[in-house]
Amino acid sequence: MSFIHEKRTRSRLLSRNTIINLLRFFWVVLVIWCEFGVFFYSLSDCKWPDKELKEAGSTEKPTRVLLIADPQLPNPRRSGISWLHYDASSTRYLRKGWSVVTRLHPHVVVWLGDVLASGRYVTNEDEYKNYVDEFKGIFATDKSVPSYFVPGNRDVGLGESSAFSKNARKYFTEYFGPVNQEIDLAGHRLIFIDAPGLVDEDYRRHGKGKQYETWTPAMGGPIEFIASVAIKASSSPIILFSHIPLSRPASTSCGPLREEGSIRASAGHGYQNMLGKETTRFVLHTLRPAVIFSGDNRDYCNMTHRLSASDANILAKTTAREVTVKSFSPSKHIRRPGFQLLSLIPPDSAVSHHGSTFADAHCLLPDTFRIFNSIYLPALVLTAIVLLYLNISPGRHRRRFSTLSPISASRSRPSSPSQGPESAIWANWSPRKSSGPTSPAVAPPPSVTVRVPNAKEIFTFRALSPSASGSPLDSPLLSPIPLFHAGHEDEMNPAHYPSQHHSDHVWPSGEDVHEAPSFIPSPSARRSERKWPSRSWSFVFRGRRRRITLALPTWGEMKKFCASDSSDSMYRGKRRGMLWRLGGDSMSVALPAVVTWALIGWLFF
Repeated sequence: MSFIHEKRTRSRLLSRNTIINLLRFFWVVLVIWCEFGVFFYSLSDCKWPDKELKEAGSTEKPTRVLLIADPQLPNPRRSGISWLHYDASSTRYLRKGWSVVTRLHPHVVVWLGDVLASGRYVTNEDEYKNYVDEFKGIFATDKSVPSYFVPGNRDVGLGESSAFSKNARKYFTEYFGPVNQEIDLAGHRLIFIDAPGLVDEDYRRHGKGKQYETWTPAMGGPIEFIASVAIKASSSPIILFSHIPLSRPASTSCGPLREEGSIRASAGHGYQNMLGKETTRFVLHTLRPAVIFSGDNRDYCNMTHRLSASDANILAKTTAREVTVKSFSPSKHIRRPGFQLLSLIPPDSAVSHHGSTFADAHCLLPDTFRIFNSIYLPALVLTAIVLLYLNISPGRHRRRFSTLSPISASRSRPSSPSQGPESAIWANWSPRKSSGPTSPAVAPPPSVTVRVPNAKEIFTFRALSPSASGSPLDSPLLSPIPLFHAGHEDEMNPAHYPSQHHSDHVWPSGEDVHEAPSFIPSPSARRSERKWPSRSWSFVFRGRRRRITLALPTWGEMKKFCASDSSDSMYRGKRRGMLWRLGGDSMSVALPAVVTWALIGWLFF
């Protein structure tokens, strides 16, 4: 019995409904993980580089600066973002990424340009204000955390074009701050320059054939600003922030953290990949920065510039490292977006004058393409295989014949007198009368099998026992006598179903038949009442009586046909039925996952 119980438990665990529910749960968990959980996992190895400064001997608590490049927030009013549009997907990615990044608790946030994807095209101030409100709604920060913005070519434009707004620079200054500015932070001078404006002024200077030494800077322009910074007498290290990277040879390597290639000089409508060679030399010679952070290129790059030694003293550095920060928004040029962490300590807290007063770390966000190819796609294929197996498994097509076994019947029947005696022939039972014969106590030979015609007009029966005094071998129960209701035609009693009739109304034991209990129909043998009209024809074919009934299906039959665990009538080899079931199972598994995905998308849209 324990083996049978264990087998039944195992079959329930592997049942169709259990597998379907497991698939639903699996997809819901998978969607939650891939759409949100991977963002937390990606930051598990992203730490502030404070440890490097402590190893240098500093005991000062570092100031933490978060560097974000190229968020490029789409403008919903211009791109017509719908919920399933690519720009909407990018916006959701920015929301999820920022909600995780803010858990790093930076002290300052620096935006390295291209804050707005189409800021240079906005000509109406009301539209620009709504655009900025959208940006601040997504990238919300605590009021105690200051933010500084560097203009990008997508924010203020680069070059001459009738499509660019003439007020783009004005709007940027009004809502994001000065395009050129300097701040003091943790004993360092942070210099933010207007790189697109520097490129435009460089074109004008080059067009007039003048060098930087003889060029009269534009009032309020980036060249004038850089020159004013150099005039100030200060020993504080300079950290330069520029949207456009500085010039470098085409063969310069960007290090192992770059996904592909290197930064090469190119220019086009509204963009330029690098500053000019003369401009780069002017900036490095004038400012002599300790480190440079740039953006615009989308991918990461780490390289070193050589500073001129003409004016360098013994203590001055002769190299300047430049880090091009990865784009924060997803792009076809990179697989994993990213950002940069910068830690600063005051120079006077360093152990020696040659000790580093800053350290930076590179962090990455999830790869959406890999999530689809390595997680979603294999899971989809696996789910399809499981559903196909459930719908075409041979075990589902087996017909179930009702064969009564004396052994199984005797094991499953209760022995309580109140429930009636056990019978070796019939599975259904009726209470025993207080008086009357009882059925034989022995079972028929094992070869005897009771077959019930598969027709709805045939009743199933229960036998009451004749008296125990009768001989078991003479019992008519070995050849059951089906008795029909009064007035019912004996249409379904063909010759190959045996029956015995006794004209003397006497059992073989000698007792009166009228005093003995007869075969009575089981309650399950009642005719099913149809609400719709039906028509039946009876005929004899090859010695057997046949019946054909034409009727519209009842609601119960339709419900049974559409059910996932319906009877064998669904599995008659019809391809349409299998495809219908497969589609229904697929929708049943996909619906909870789709609802979860839509809910996450709605929360981050």
